[in-house]
Amino acid sequence: MKLSKLYCNNKDFKNITFNPIGLNVIYADVKPIDKSKKDNSHSRGKTKVAELIDFLLLKKIDNKHFLLKNKNEQNKTSIFIDYIFYLEVELNSEQFLTIKRGVNNNTKIAFALNNQKIASFNPPQNFEDDIPIDKAKLILSTYLNFDFFFGKKYDYRKALSYILRTPPDDYKNVYQLSNFYRHKDWKPFIFDLLGFDGELLSKKYDNDEEIQEINGFIQTLRKEYNIDKNNRDRLVGEKISIEENIQNIQKKVDSFNFYEQDKKLIENGINLIESKISDFNSTSYTINYEIDKLKKSIQNEFAFDIKKVNKVFEESEIYFGEQIKNDYQSLLDFNKKITSERNKLVQKVIKSKQSELSKINKSLEDLNSKKENLLSVIQDTDVFKKFKNHQKTLAKSEEELIEVNEKIKSVDLIFSKENEIEIKQENIKKTVNKIKELLLTTEDNKKYTDIRTKFNHYFNHILNDEEAQISWHINKEGNVEFPSPKVFDKATKNKETAKDEGTTYKKMLCVAFDLSILSSYNNQSYFRFVFHDDVLSQQDNGIKIRLLELINKICSEYKLQYLLTVIKSDLPSNDDNDEIIYFKKNEIILELNDLNEKGTLFGFEF
Repeated sequence: MKLSKLYCNNKDFKNITFNPIGLNVIYADVKPIDKSKKDNSHSRGKTKVAELIDFLLLKKIDNKHFLLKNKNEQNKTSIFIDYIFYLEVELNSEQFLTIKRGVNNNTKIAFALNNQKIASFNPPQNFEDDIPIDKAKLILSTYLNFDFFFGKKYDYRKALSYILRTPPDDYKNVYQLSNFYRHKDWKPFIFDLLGFDGELLSKKYDNDEEIQEINGFIQTLRKEYNIDKNNRDRLVGEKISIEENIQNIQKKVDSFNFYEQDKKLIENGINLIESKISDFNSTSYTINYEIDKLKKSIQNEFAFDIKKVNKVFEESEIYFGEQIKNDYQSLLDFNKKITSERNKLVQKVIKSKQSELSKINKSLEDLNSKKENLLSVIQDTDVFKKFKNHQKTLAKSEEELIEVNEKIKSVDLIFSKENEIEIKQENIKKTVNKIKELLLTTEDNKKYTDIRTKFNHYFNHILNDEEAQISWHINKEGNVEFPSPKVFDKATKNKETAKDEGTTYKKMLCVAFDLSILSSYNNQSYFRFVFHDDVLSQQDNGIKIRLLELINKICSEYKLQYLLTVIKSDLPSNDDNDEIIYFKKNEIILELNDLNEKGTLFGFEF
């Protein structure tokens, strides 16, 4: 898939026609940045082109997105509320698809498919309108028809994150981009992209998370019931003792000899009522017990101890910096979300059980009233008192029996959950063994070999005989790690250097990786363009020249689009006479300047 045109219904917007092959330069002719002033090159709108492409390729947006957060002072609505954007793309089927998306109703998408490119910037007439964005993603995935995503759990948007790189965060790491906080969000995809089986990594992470949840559940049970699984047999013994005690008391109750005229009344009336009361009391106890348990579960921390986790993250921050903060915040958000959802459900259950309890209490009131009326006819108060005491003892013992049964059930549930953990741990072991097999045979993976060969070749060309290697390994937890590609200097006999830690080198590592992926997947239905924002900034002049040479060569060989944003001060110069090397006129698809507001992408500053 390639980009064809980007345009808008607003006449002040600078519509863009993309070159189908080669360089597509977004050029800003601006004065050097004065840090003391608000205005600088970054306000011209060159980075916004990437954001608009992302928007039209169906990124979901919120109020933090520039299209929504910039408000009109008068009516407090977005300054872009009436804007409608269009992106025409050339599919790998050689058809042209136009994607229409407005700011005001940005969750509704429109598509128009044509066999040829639409002339000028006039929207096509055959739009299929008002498609919900989630459905639209499925439709767009079908139109794109990328081979790579067949049978995958993710879609084209996962790869798009590596197609549209913007500074500074997207150049910090070749693999883990700024919008990927959890390892399961990106590692399976990268594993797939390098020619391996990403599903293995997904299964490993899923099992890890499920084990963590089960352990949290077990901890909650132990805390709420105050039980130890090793005491199961003791609880069984206690149960037997209580049951025996209940039998003995019941015999005493049954042996009471009331006045003859009252026997039929006691047998047919009171005993029946007492039986019902006993049943209701048992149910009432169970419900109260469950309500109390549910309320405690809301108060208790869910799944894991945040304080302990926080301590770990604080200690880890020394070594891992900003990324660990993102991971910790993601963990906090995840815990908060699942705890909130769980508590909503628990509150709903509590309300239902309280309603049920009210009905039971009303029934108990009625039954006790009837019982008192029947018992009032009994003359012998001493006998009645003994009878009543035995009934109280019986009720207490029955409550104790319910409680010990609940504890036994909880212990059995703990054993059951621990069995689940063992099964999942066995699944993890099998998964890790399969990953190990892949690690031991990486040389047999043709796709991986092709990507890493191209990557090293491209980096070597850009950095003038310096080499870089892609690699991966398995850590002690059985998870796959993708270390930053290591840079080697031929002059020092391939000795590993620390250059890969520098900002400028990180950019080139990202560029080499993205180009190696696009060229390696060129024989499949995949993206045919890449957008690198501000990639020439702070680079050595020789690096700039060699990078542009490589881009032209790769784009020509593989029929790719390379989108590049650059300001005048970052242009390379001729080594002989120090003259600036300008891009060809046909390579510049958008020209911006700082002469006035008309020099911006939208025709005004915001």
